[in-house]
Amino acid sequence: MAQSAQPLIYVCRSCRHSLRNASKISRSFSSTPATQKVVPSFNPTSRAELDGLLLSWREKVFVPAALQEHHRRLIYKPSRHQTLTNDPGVTVTMDDDEEIKLQPANFYDKPNKRESIIQLLHELGSTNEDAAWNNLAPFLTGLRMSKYDLPFYFYEKITRKACEVGKERIILTCAEKAEETGFTLKKKGVARELMLGLHTRAAQHKFTGPELESAARRAEKIARMLENELHGAGKLQQDEEDPRKDALVISVLTEIAAAKALNADGSVDHAVNYATRMLYLSNEATNVGYAREIPARANEDVRVRAEKNSELETLLPLQNAIKMALSLDSIKKSPLGKDLATHRKTIDAKVKEALEKLTTVSDGKSRRGQLMYEELQGGTKKEAT
Repeated sequence: MAQSAQPLIYVCRSCRHSLRNASKISRSFSSTPATQKVVPSFNPTSRAELDGLLLSWREKVFVPAALQEHHRRLIYKPSRHQTLTNDPGVTVTMDDDEEIKLQPANFYDKPNKRESIIQLLHELGSTNEDAAWNNLAPFLTGLRMSKYDLPFYFYEKITRKACEVGKERIILTCAEKAEETGFTLKKKGVARELMLGLHTRAAQHKFTGPELESAARRAEKIARMLENELHGAGKLQQDEEDPRKDALVISVLTEIAAAKALNADGSVDHAVNYATRMLYLSNEATNVGYAREIPARANEDVRVRAEKNSELETLLPLQNAIKMALSLDSIKKSPLGKDLATHRKTIDAKVKEALEKLTTVSDGKSRRGQLMYEELQGGTKKEAT
């Protein structure tokens, strides 16, 4: 359908433009509209199936979407295919100077979106290879350019998988390019999964050392981004939420700030500010769990497992944040400290109740909430479900 022409790699930039301008005059079938878009490119990886998936989307979806309408008619309309197959064919130059030779194509020969999303989640979730994960942003950019909508669950799932393999920075990169990728921290579950990932990383290293520093930098970056209308304010769409109102988000910010203050390399005032907001939000919350969709056909045990696991995911960072904040004398002896100590009794009781119920309906697999509890108690790392 469309192939990249051989680049002029041995010609300087100014001469290259001169040669291309000359070729546009002499080649009647060449075209370089000023409004041509840029087709996302992908890095080769060690995963052949992932490379094949990305290449298929680039050639069959992204390239046609980037072309002008009259070029799309050329590649899709059989009566015009001879123009493409006869010499010299038709070559277009994109805004980034990539030359693409148009080839006949079938409009209906496109990758299945649902199957592709499932495969992408599997491929990226199975590796921590930088080359593979660096392809996420251009893939999302191509989808947005092609006006392909993603299912609402994708953003939360890809964020969780990124955190599980230590690629939180990839998610933040996608969010920083939100206008290109469509990936914002307001997407349901995204900010929550990012903060859970940062909590887990810090907890596994006892909230000390380089891992705490890394988690703190990213947590503060997220906090700043949430003040941007793209990520934490403005009108919300159906698949969006305001992460600034999530008690989990502020709880992780509080525990990390308190940990840094305890390690003498952070501001106590910073911890006080977060703890004050955390106390307000957690008192205001009518439901400590996170409202994930549960299939209507699910039995009662499945429903209880999902609800109690979600409660633990929210309560444990809150409980730990209060504990760490109260370890700072300036907070412990203040009115805020008294309020936190009182609130802690309520949270302790809720954690105990949620943990007992989750254990009762356990099917032999450890849920993330249970593993988070074990990590905070000094247990060993296991695989979450």
